Amino acid sequence: MRFRGNQSVRLRGWRPPRRAAISVLAGVALAAVASAMAFGEIIGTPNHGHLVAFGPVSGDNGFPTWYKDDTTDASGKARRLELCLDKDNPLCGFLPGDVPDETKPIAFPDNFPEEAFYMLVGSGIDVPGGGQLVSTFGLEAAFANEVVQGDQMVFGRVRFIGKDLTPNATYTITHPYGVDELTADDTGTIKYTQDVGVSPGQFGGALDSRIGPFLRWDAGAPAGYLGDPDVEHTITGSPNNTNYVKLELGKADAPDRALVAQNDLFTVQGKYATNGGVDVDAVTYSRAASDSNGGTIDVFASSEVDPQSIEVSGDGFDPVLMRGENGHYEARVAYSGAKPGSIKVTNVGDVPASTKTVPVTDAITGSAVYNLDDKSLTINAQSSDKIGSPTLAASGFGDLDASGNLVVSEVTGVPAAITVTSPKDSYGGSASLPVQLEGKALAPIPVTAFAGPNTDIVGGRSVTLDGTGSTGPVKTYAWTQTAGPEVTLSGADTAKPSFTAPTVAADTTLTFELTVNGSAKDAVDVRVLASAPDVAANAGLDQTVAQDTTVTLDASGSVNATKYEWKQAAGAAATLNLADPQKPTFRMPKTDKPLTFELTASNAGGSATDTVTITPKPNVLTTSLVEYRTDKREWRITGASDIAGPGVSVTIRNGTSATSPILATVQVDNLGAWQYRVSGSNVAPTADRLLTIESSSGGKLANVRVTVRS
Repeated sequence: MRFRGNQSVRLRGWRPPRRAAISVLAGVALAAVASAMAFGEIIGTPNHGHLVAFGPVSGDNGFPTWYKDDTTDASGKARRLELCLDKDNPLCGFLPGDVPDETKPIAFPDNFPEEAFYMLVGSGIDVPGGGQLVSTFGLEAAFANEVVQGDQMVFGRVRFIGKDLTPNATYTITHPYGVDELTADDTGTIKYTQDVGVSPGQFGGALDSRIGPFLRWDAGAPAGYLGDPDVEHTITGSPNNTNYVKLELGKADAPDRALVAQNDLFTVQGKYATNGGVDVDAVTYSRAASDSNGGTIDVFASSEVDPQSIEVSGDGFDPVLMRGENGHYEARVAYSGAKPGSIKVTNVGDVPASTKTVPVTDAITGSAVYNLDDKSLTINAQSSDKIGSPTLAASGFGDLDASGNLVVSEVTGVPAAITVTSPKDSYGGSASLPVQLEGKALAPIPVTAFAGPNTDIVGGRSVTLDGTGSTGPVKTYAWTQTAGPEVTLSGADTAKPSFTAPTVAADTTLTFELTVNGSAKDAVDVRVLASAPDVAANAGLDQTVAQDTTVTLDASGSVNATKYEWKQAAGAAATLNLADPQKPTFRMPKTDKPLTFELTASNAGGSATDTVTITPKPNVLTTSLVEYRTDKREWRITGASDIAGPGVSVTIRNGTSATSPILATVQVDNLGAWQYRVSGSNVAPTADRLLTIESSSGGKLANVRVTVRS
């Protein structure tokens, strides 16, 4: 039985998704993803370090030439795997339909598979009672959306799919890459997928997945391969020495887990890398003023650490073999005549040869200095082309003069580096010059004392002074009373001392002086009142408002209040603007849940509280296209929301009830548009061809009809 990245295995009439890629919806690229489609958790940590490196990106298909783990073979060489892309080789595991045109050779992008594998390992377990569990472990090459340059991604996948298990039961799965605890749903189904590294072009993300080291047959594997995907076999390679899949009933920390079934046979696909590949790290040319008919080109390249034969060729010079070791190579070649527009770097030891063609640009060197005293920025830069002497430009600051200098006065907020470029069409050089600082060091932040605002209090009540508003590197506090009936300060050497206000027959003022760090001073008055009227809090009327609009709260109905304090008591977090504490404002979050705020109104005699509820209006959803195409099993659904993103999502359910299966959840963009488009889906419209569309902001469309086309 052959296992695929998304298809895993066909469980008695039930087929999981075949498509390997995770769709990028509404123009939002995905980063590392861990998606659990059943309740559960990963026990332990990812296998950090077991996948240690990836090779140069192939010039033929845009994927890394190889991935390497931290083990070595019998000869001491590191284990590296490459994509197995021979559709006619059964050890590569291609299935019918993987390549658009099976009659033609694989060619990127017109006849290239949507998914391919560095490693793909699968295991199926028959569960007593007729159930099944399928486990898949892969290092997969796929595309975020389409088979196009720039959409390539590689991710590590751990997947478990179970059917006809005990409903709502918790299972522990021990496997080569760890232990997972998962709970079946009420139909006895487990669907769990963890993909790590699904950001296009960020090929290092897969190194942080749980995949690694590579799993392989423990004996007898075909030469050059991890195993044969058509033959189940025992394996080795688990970092935990658990070269099996074991299914147990019960939580992972339960001592009485019951063994359900175990299997140590796997299908294994993977091809050992024979090529080193080649990356070109830099190519620059130089021409001295005396070089009227030629110049030199400096080339830096990288490849596998084992010795490689890397050649540089181009117009105006004979091919040159680069020098180097430990994966790094360099060459300086002399050319005659006009500067070559590009050169070709070839790893001639690879079969077929790995090749990169890259443009030749001038090299820019120089410096950037910022003077803190007069706020001047001085940039000096030179091109390696002394004959063309191109005019250089400093990004954000302007052109350099003929001598390569530029002085800019009154600069504030200077960046850490300045980008200097030569004309793109004819020279193409660029350099980032780190900014150096010169001048006097900045003075320390001064210490300023702040004893807090003047306040009123009724006699007999406790008072707390507050010096925390003092600024600078405050080290010590010292409070003294300088006016009024004497009171006893508790904590006079702290930021917040306290005392009990004396009972007075007439209003009386107490004055306190704060000294910080022994020198900076400030004073505060506390007026002690003989009496104060009772206070009543009124937080205003409840409101129903549109999302993402400004809301004003109103405490003006409070009675005898001299101070207003607000705090949020419930709902999505909102930031209050308290410039006017009696009537603060906030931006209503993009949510369908109400917010509650609590007002504390107070005066010198006491305080009172009241609450107000702000209820959001649901957003309005519309659709412009709801279509399913049977030939490509493709969904195309687009629409709009009157509340724009970010922070607003739309959930599409395949059916008419609140519990219908979720087809997708997509994000609303900054213009209010949303879309779901995916081909190769294993989900078709229901018999009545109706969808339910809901948003995180409360909007809902019921009974949305799907147009089905061939």
